[in-house]
Amino acid sequence: MIITNEFIWRIDHYAYHLTNIEAMRYICSEGLKPICGERSKSVNDDIKGIFFFENLYMINDWIDALYKNKNIYELELLRFNLKNRKWLMRNIDEYYLTNKVQPNKIEYLRLCDKEQNIYLPLDTDKEAVIEWNKLSNYKSLKKV
Repeated sequence: MIITNEFIWRIDHYAYHLTNIEAMRYICSEGLKPICGERSKSVNDDIKGIFFFENLYMINDWIDALYKNKNIYELELLRFNLKNRKWLMRNIDEYYLTNKVQPNKIEYLRLCDKEQNIYLPLDTDKEAVIEWNKLSNYKSLKKV
C-alpha cells in the first residue's frame, strides 16, 4: 500500500482562499501563484503554495489565524474548482496547491442583503444571499 499526501479530485469540488484587497489587482491579472508570502511566514510556514480551505464555515478560523488585526472590509474570499487539480495535504486540515490557478478559474464572493441589496463584508452573523462572481468583473468592496 502506497501512502501519499497528494490528491486529485475527479468531480467538481470548490476550495476557498482568503486574501487582502491589496492583492486583488495582481490576482485579477496573474491569478493565484504558489508563494511563501508574509502571511505564511507569520505562522512560521516555509512552503510555497496556494493554501485553501474546503468548507466555507472555516472562514472565521482563517480570519483569526491570519487576519485577526485586519478589518474584514479589507479581505476578499475567493473560490476555485479543484476538479482535475493535484493538491497536497500537510496536516489533517492544511491543504495547498503547487500549481498556479488562472484568473478565469477564480470567483470572488459577495454577500447581498435581502432587504436593501447592499453588499456586506464577510459577516457570517447576517442573513444574506451568496453571490459568486467571475474575477473579470471584480469591483472592490466599499464600506457600508
